[in-house]
Amino acid sequence: MIDDMDRVAALLAPWLARRHAEFTQARVTGLARAHGGFSNITVLGRLEWRQDGRPQAQDIVLRVQPQTSSVYPDCDIQRQYRVLQALADSDVPVPAMLGLEVDAALLGAPFFVMQRVAGRVPNENPLYHLEGWFHDLPQEALQRHWFSGIDTVAAIARVDWRTRGLDFLRPASDRTPLAQQLDYYHDAVLWAESLHRPYPHLHAAHEWLVAHQPADEPLALSWGDAKLGNVVYADDGRVAGALDWEQATLASPVDDLAWWLMLDQSTSTGYGVPRLAGLPTREETIEHWERASGFSARHLPYYDVFAAWRMAYVMARIGTVFMERGLVPRESEMDLRNGGAALLAMHAARLGF
Repeated sequence: MIDDMDRVAALLAPWLARRHAEFTQARVTGLARAHGGFSNITVLGRLEWRQDGRPQAQDIVLRVQPQTSSVYPDCDIQRQYRVLQALADSDVPVPAMLGLEVDAALLGAPFFVMQRVAGRVPNENPLYHLEGWFHDLPQEALQRHWFSGIDTVAAIARVDWRTRGLDFLRPASDRTPLAQQLDYYHDAVLWAESLHRPYPHLHAAHEWLVAHQPADEPLALSWGDAKLGNVVYADDGRVAGALDWEQATLASPVDDLAWWLMLDQSTSTGYGVPRLAGLPTREETIEHWERASGFSARHLPYYDVFAAWRMAYVMARIGTVFMERGLVPRESEMDLRNGGAALLAMHAARLGF
């Protein structure tokens, strides 16, 4: 169903009209699968309608729950939608939601529709450390973009998740969110191994992480995938939208900061390329985040390892999928040879696991 874009467009227009009176005579055009993103099916398009006799239009994004596994053993479109809906009109810039469908009858799977945020996203392929619009920014603009992203990460940590109805993200048991996350990713590693091959480096890191869990941490909303590649920037360097909330959860406030720093390092050091000159240092970034969030980064060294472990898992799955689909040769061993695994190996050598 999702590959027949004309049929999807024909079904989507009346579906939107049933939820928004102004879209009664609307039509959906230009639907096309988006490049990138591996845990959801993302389709870009345009919604056109008339209001007071005048033509109106806006770009939209359709996100469909995949029916085959890719990066994670599970995917919950409804959970993502609830998080984004809860963040509407908050200090966190997120796309406006246009509707959720949990019944798979219409498109063959649950889905939601949201407005597309206008702006530019730093490129990850090719790496922004080497080329692209972000790479070419003057140093002052480069730092402004970077710190605007860190301000967004800090704003997420400051969200009052209880009053915004996000307590459904809290673990059902008395276990800490960190312990739950460690179990979730360990189970995901076992699932990944059942589909391909053993990953002993992921088990060794898991044992270290379980043994060194910080105690008595504050609890905050976590984006789950805080990185430059998920930030839409306006022309002035301001963050216009924070995207991709599949892994949103409750966690230590410093969890998102660690993921942001890890992604930047894994796409430079992890692939043996120089970090983009002019970017703020790790120390400058931590200081800025602490000031903007109001939280301490004292447990960041632990979460550095936690982030690298999760990224090594993610890249194990992406590498496997790429090899299976013929996008990279099997001899590349992309599931083992990637920036996440390289960064985790550096931590392992330093900490002895």
